[in-house]
Amino acid sequence: MASLRELQRSFAAALHDRARDCAVTPVANLEIYRNNAATNFSAALAASFPVLRRRVGEDFFEQLARSYRARSPSRSGDLHWVGRAFAEFLTDELRDGDYAWLADLARLEWAREQSAVDAERPALAVDALAAHAPEALEHLQFELQPSLRLLESEYPVFSVWLANQSANAPPVDQSMGSEQGLTRIHGEWVEIQKLPADLFSFISALAGGSTLGEAVAVAEVEGARLTELLGFVFGADLVVALDLRAPAERA
Repeated sequence: MASLRELQRSFAAALHDRARDCAVTPVANLEIYRNNAATNFSAALAASFPVLRRRVGEDFFEQLARSYRARSPSRSGDLHWVGRAFAEFLTDELRDGDYAWLADLARLEWAREQSAVDAERPALAVDALAAHAPEALEHLQFELQPSLRLLESEYPVFSVWLANQSANAPPVDQSMGSEQGLTRIHGEWVEIQKLPADLFSFISALAGGSTLGEAVAVAEVEGARLTELLGFVFGADLVVALDLRAPAERA
C-alpha cells in the first residue's frame, strides 16, 4: 500500500497532468479537484495582474494562464505567490512580438504585489540631516522603505497602468517610449508613481547603498535640483534611517 506521502505526491501530479495515475476514485472526483485548482490558479493570477488582463482581454489572459500554469505550477499553499515567475514566462512567450511589452507591465504589477506585503516603517523628516555636519553629508547612506520597488522599462508601462485604473481605457501610445518609476506601500495603499530619469537614478543609487555624494554624481544633479530630489525622498516618507559611512569604508 502506498504511503500517505506517495498518495499526496501522486495526487498533486495528477492535478496538473491527466496522464498521471492517482489513487483518487472515482475519476470524476479528481476532475472536480483539477477544475478547482485551475480556476483558483487563474483567479489568483488575474488578481495580481488586473491591468494586464484588461489590456489583453479575458480569453487571451486565460490562455496565457493555462500555458503559464503548465510551466510553473503553484508550489506554495499561498496563492498570492503564483505570479512570481509570470513576467519571465511572458518574456519567453511573447519575445519579439507586438505584445513583448506585456512582460514589463507584468513586472510592474508584480512589483506592486511585492510592495503590498511589506511593512511600512516610520520615516525620517528632512531635518534629520541637520544632525550631521555639512562636510559629512556626502558620506551619508540612506536606508529606504523596505516596500520600495524600482522599475524601468523601454515601454510606457507606468502610463499604461495609470491609464487603466478605469474600464474601457484607450490604448496608450507605445511611441511615448521608456519610463521608470516606483511602487511602495504608503498608508493603506500601494502607490505606483512614474518618476523623471534623474530622480529615478538618484533613488536607485541610494537604494543600492551609495552615499549621498555618490548618488548625486550618478544622477548628475546639483544646486536647486538636488534640493528638489532630497525634498522628494523625505517628503514621500521614503527615508527610514541615515548612517554615516565610517572613514575606513570611504577609502
